Amino acid sequence: MKTKLKLYQKSKKSKKSGFTLLETIIAIGITCLTCMMIFSTLQIVWKINANETKNDRLQWEQFRSVIESSNLDFKYVRVDNENDELILYSDAMDDFYELDLYKQQIRMRRKIDGYMPLLYNVQKVEWRYDENRKSIFISIRIHGREYSEEYIMDRKK
Repeated sequence: MKTKLKLYQKSKKSKKSGFTLLETIIAIGITCLTCMMIFSTLQIVWKINANETKNDRLQWEQFRSVIESSNLDFKYVRVDNENDELILYSDAMDDFYELDLYKQQIRMRRKIDGYMPLLYNVQKVEWRYDENRKSIFISIRIHGREYSEEYIMDRKK
């Protein structure tokens, strides 16, 4: 009689341990929903990042078109690295232009007028002039991405 009682108690314990089929299905469903939400969030982040990159690239191309513009025909004057400024002279407009970094934007200004923003969200800028090559090297960081270009530009006499 003692053995029957022990067997009955053991089988009763084994029925209580483990998950039921319904609990397993619910757990799998919750896991699938969580994975879908995470993947949807990642897709949105990737799309925002791609749009940001595209906008930064478009800004950079517009900036390049201003620097290379034959309407302005820029000549190099000087670089002021302390103030993150590049001074250029336009033969066509017979005026000096300052390109500077101010509140995370590169802006172009003249002495008599206001300014025109050329680039936004700029974290770092570097201007260098090479006398031997007669070229100016411009390097700009926007949203952690580096954009750089070298322009052949004579010095203003």
